[in-house]
Amino acid sequence: MRKISILVLFALLIGACAPLSLTPQITTEEGTPVVVDYGGTNGEIARRYLAAMNEIGARWSGSAEEAEAGQYIVAAFAQMGYASEFQPFSATGDEGEAIDSANIIAVKEGDSSKVIIVGAHYDSGEEGRGADDNGSGVAVMLAAAGLVADAPTPYTLYFIAFGAEEAGLFGSDAFVSALGAGEIQDIVLFINLDSVSAGDIAYVYSPENEAEARNWAMDWAGTNGYDLQTIRNVDLSDEDGYTTGDHAAFDQAGIAWIYFEATNWNLGDQDGYTQVDTQYGEEGAIIHARYDDLDYLDEVFPGRVDQRLDLFVTVLHALLTQFQMP
Repeated sequence: MRKISILVLFALLIGACAPLSLTPQITTEEGTPVVVDYGGTNGEIARRYLAAMNEIGARWSGSAEEAEAGQYIVAAFAQMGYASEFQPFSATGDEGEAIDSANIIAVKEGDSSKVIIVGAHYDSGEEGRGADDNGSGVAVMLAAAGLVADAPTPYTLYFIAFGAEEAGLFGSDAFVSALGAGEIQDIVLFINLDSVSAGDIAYVYSPENEAEARNWAMDWAGTNGYDLQTIRNVDLSDEDGYTTGDHAAFDQAGIAWIYFEATNWNLGDQDGYTQVDTQYGEEGAIIHARYDDLDYLDEVFPGRVDQRLDLFVTVLHALLTQFQMP
């Protein structure tokens, strides 16, 4: 794919660092450490990133905390050897407020100029610490980006941290809106990572007429001992009929997509919004609630976060290094 023609304010927010090693650590301007230890399981690697996002806390769209999380992501990419690019954008919230945010993009050249995009929004709701929604998605993306940094991949990979998802999917919309027709044709798949740590069941979704990557991921997961399920003909809209994920802009542009999430479609209204038994969280919801906190998740669901992170990082890594579109 031709390099996406976005407005780049600067190549790196934080100067390039040495390749991954056990020491030293680097920090954001606010002092949040960037973990550089890539030892342990895939889940343990991702958990270090999740713990840092949880430490920053709630990261509402356009807030100082969202900006701090963005700095952390740039620093993490730099430690892996990626030069991050910024795509700034402005939007207007539901109450007329101005929102200034940015997408953060890291590119890994592959054997083909065709592109797979991996995306996760880095803002969060205003309640809780945004561990599940969406520190977990960012953590999985960063862990996978590090694992493939020096590995051959069939496709060129774009890792994108989207800003201002919570206020209205503004980051993903800004990214797709800036693409030319040729650039859209070069994208073979978009992979969305959102709220992947708390729910009872690990899922991967896709449209039924574009299910190649979804089915590949499920087959690979099953063969390798991971329980990854789907909801066929999935409806990812809210009660008002609005699509609620960063896949929406890609879908509207005709780009194939899959969506990783952990929730429980067997509970509540069976619409995916009840993630766990109603005795936990806010009547079964972790996202957008004060319960979206890593300490709470570890206390109530011991071991779950690590298991979910390990599953999603491992399956995503397999997709990025082995899967090819028919």
